[in-house]
Amino acid sequence: MGKCSRKDNISDLPQNIIEKILTKIPIRDAVKTSILSKKWRYQWTTMTQLVFGEIPNGTYDERKTAEKKLANFMTQFLLLHDGPIHKFKVTSSYLTVSTHIDQWLRVISRKDVEELLIGKYWNCPDTIRTPSHIFLCQQLTRLKLCKFEVKPPLKFQGFPCLKYLNLRDCTVALEVIENLISGCPLLEKFKFENSDGLALSVRAPNLKYLCLDGNFRDVYLEHTPSLVSLSLLFFKDWEDSILVKVPVTYDSIKVIELGGINFEVMNAVLFALQLILQSPNLQELRIIEASSRAHHQAADSDFWEKQCPTDFTFKHLKVVKMMDVSNEHEIKFLKFVLERSPLLETMSVSPPCHSREQMNMVNQVLRVGQAFPNVDIKFLDHY
Repeated sequence: MGKCSRKDNISDLPQNIIEKILTKIPIRDAVKTSILSKKWRYQWTTMTQLVFGEIPNGTYDERKTAEKKLANFMTQFLLLHDGPIHKFKVTSSYLTVSTHIDQWLRVISRKDVEELLIGKYWNCPDTIRTPSHIFLCQQLTRLKLCKFEVKPPLKFQGFPCLKYLNLRDCTVALEVIENLISGCPLLEKFKFENSDGLALSVRAPNLKYLCLDGNFRDVYLEHTPSLVSLSLLFFKDWEDSILVKVPVTYDSIKVIELGGINFEVMNAVLFALQLILQSPNLQELRIIEASSRAHHQAADSDFWEKQCPTDFTFKHLKVVKMMDVSNEHEIKFLKFVLERSPLLETMSVSPPCHSREQMNMVNQVLRVGQAFPNVDIKFLDHY
């Protein structure tokens, strides 16, 4: 009898299955698959999605050693890589050493990369200069940078294919960020976390989702006709007369999220009112209330009834979520929304964390809600 031959199922796997397997395991393990068979020997060198994992917890010295090893491994990996890279993601506190990033981006910029997510841990205090090679990645569709000082070269004209841009805790001049937005004609989603008190103008004809988080002196939505979702998380002082005028009508907006709104502050509620009035097709409203404090321009508790046109209604509003409801001003606002929203389906309300007045707030909302039996009123612990 002849020798029995055992079929090599691993080597017979289709190429697309092999690629999918490699994306599901850590990159170090992907490299180790080279010992499986001749067919697998160089499979890892053509991986198109490179996601480098986080450093495990340990002492400071242990983490620094592990991060240095990871950086050296990444450098060697990229030098041996063959073919395009569709996605590259790495986040590490070791990114303070910019020489490694320069080496990585020099390679990646020649790989037609489409998705780039790179940055330091959020609790790292310092920013580092953005490598110029990032701005050579003209095929990018998604870009996320964290803890970088963003300074494009003078000749940079933008990212023609970019649809998603996320700048988290980055240092960037006003002119730079406005030119960057306008230089991305296909931009659909923009998230920007900043604490520099910028007066930002946004011109993006295809923008659908805008999220601004931090301290902004003013925001001008000059040309955003496609905007569907607007999130403004302004945890700041509303002492200044800012953000109180919304000059255009946003017919396409369906979702609004407002953070840091103190309903006892006149400027804050004026802006909220103007934004609501100028968004006639609003379907979902989310509000995160700011902590109350004394203010020289206090709003009356019946502000909404006085300032809003008597014939105004939320014609399309179906969902309302409000966090940190604690006083008469917020209760009055909820009552105002209930009375003016004929299609409202759900109102979710949560009190401040560890508030002694939680039960009192719940009872007040329930009393108000009794007159609106068609609305499902929910009480949440978290937003």
